[in-house]
Amino acid sequence: MHPEPVPKPEEPLALSQRETECLAWVSRGKSSSDIGAILGLSPRTVDSYLEKACAKLRVRTRIEAVALAVRTGLIDPI
Repeated sequence: MHPEPVPKPEEPLALSQRETECLAWVSRGKSSSDIGAILGLSPRTVDSYLEKACAKLRVRTRIEAVALAVRTGLIDPI
């Protein structure tokens, strides 16, 4: 018999720089098209970064992701 694995503490939230940038722009009310123009990306690429951020943060919407990112200090609301 193997001993029960010890549960690991919750890993800190880690987003890529682009995921964080996209969330920060969402927090400022920008659309995917706006963010794409600002960062030189297609709106679909922006959506992809936001989807990845949502998955990492375990939330369903970009608004929930922004709220959690602000609460945890990942982005600074301006």
